[in-house]
Amino acid sequence: MVSKTIQTASPYLEGVYQPVLEEITARDLTVMGEIPRDLNGLFAHNGANPRFPPGAGHSWFDGDGMVHGIELNDGDAIFRSRFIKTQGLAEDLKAGEATYVGSLAMPGQGKRHKNVANTDLVYHSGKFLALWWEGGTPHELTLPDLETRGTFDYQNTLTGGLTSHSKLDPRTGELFFISWAPKPPFLNIGVASEDGRITRFSEVPLPGPRVQHDMALSDRYIGVFDFPLMMDFKRPDQKALGFVLDDETPARIALVDRKDESAAIKWFDIKPCFMWHISSAWDEGYEFVLVGARLDGATRHTKSGAILDDLPLVDGEHRFDSHPYMWRLNTRTGAVTERQLDDSFVEFPRVNDHHICSGARYSYMARIDINQPTLEAQGIYKYDLATGSRTDLKLPMHHIASEMSFAPRDGAKREDDGYLIGFVTDKQRMTSEFWITPADSIEDGPVARIKLPQRVPPKFHGRWVDAEAFRTA
Repeated sequence: MVSKTIQTASPYLEGVYQPVLEEITARDLTVMGEIPRDLNGLFAHNGANPRFPPGAGHSWFDGDGMVHGIELNDGDAIFRSRFIKTQGLAEDLKAGEATYVGSLAMPGQGKRHKNVANTDLVYHSGKFLALWWEGGTPHELTLPDLETRGTFDYQNTLTGGLTSHSKLDPRTGELFFISWAPKPPFLNIGVASEDGRITRFSEVPLPGPRVQHDMALSDRYIGVFDFPLMMDFKRPDQKALGFVLDDETPARIALVDRKDESAAIKWFDIKPCFMWHISSAWDEGYEFVLVGARLDGATRHTKSGAILDDLPLVDGEHRFDSHPYMWRLNTRTGAVTERQLDDSFVEFPRVNDHHICSGARYSYMARIDINQPTLEAQGIYKYDLATGSRTDLKLPMHHIASEMSFAPRDGAKREDDGYLIGFVTDKQRMTSEFWITPADSIEDGPVARIKLPQRVPPKFHGRWVDAEAFRTA
């Protein structure tokens, strides 16, 4: 691909967010510290990286998918960056320009809903899949090279979209996901078996279209949401697709029985809110416990007509104000208990994926700098949900991160017996590193900082894949 600089005034397309257009593979990387020899596998992080100057209504969510990856093998590292070769990207390359409009474009402005596969990654059924938050068919990437092999439709059994933030049960090998749309049916849940077939696809009835993003999973239930975040077409002189959080309408959490498809859905009213990302969920007696990053004022425009410009924006519409939060839903009595865990501004919560539905004690959340116009993490908090304590991985001045993932060390014995891993960028020098930090002592900082030959723009979600997954493929 020929390199071309994208010029734009959007804060999510300039500075550290400016797209990188060169795909590279690099070895013999400079390391400050020492790469642990008990960490072997591949970390890949997915995110938006527009190949061409974008069209009307562009949002941060709309850029072409690009994965940046680090392969670790007995103390050595290989860096790779690859565009995800979607059909939409092929159309753009043929035309020599962006041929789709963005998700904030008004109806009639152009071709829309390009599956950019830019949001998340999951390793399931022996395949490494790139997922898009609006749904669609996953794209399969090779391991460890991260080349696009094509789409994967679960042996022709995937009849709806498979969104990002699917949840993999490490015990059963099942992948749980949602599929949503602005027209009926507004929300479906799906289950894919370990052998690569869709075994369940059923509707969750909603009163109307809702913006969906994440879902929750426990040993007993699938948790999905009826958040009152709506599309807004009622503004005067409206030039972009709008969104508004109806803070007069209760939000609801639905618990769907994992095993009994005939069981009635359990609905719980909670305080009006929205949530992009959950941390984890689990069953505790008769209670379903959920932890996530809850937003109180999720949109810049309010239902009353006020405009809030006091906090960072995810794009031109979605306002950031999320805090760590816990809900307890009693499945026997219907009682709801909810509380904010502290006053910190956080996003991108992650846990050890081996404990995603069975009761993760530790949650790792990006600590957001609210004095910036975009989502920039100044560090990572580790929350001990059992004791309420919190520790902090601090970044040097001018350095930022986004989501960091947990990777267990070889032969791990405890939940936090492993490493926090992810990319960190120096905003002044416009250079990036890959950090490896022991998860049981993040306050002591990384044991290895791998200098990278390419800047990595702040990204969405990453995934660690143990080396055995692709060595035996």
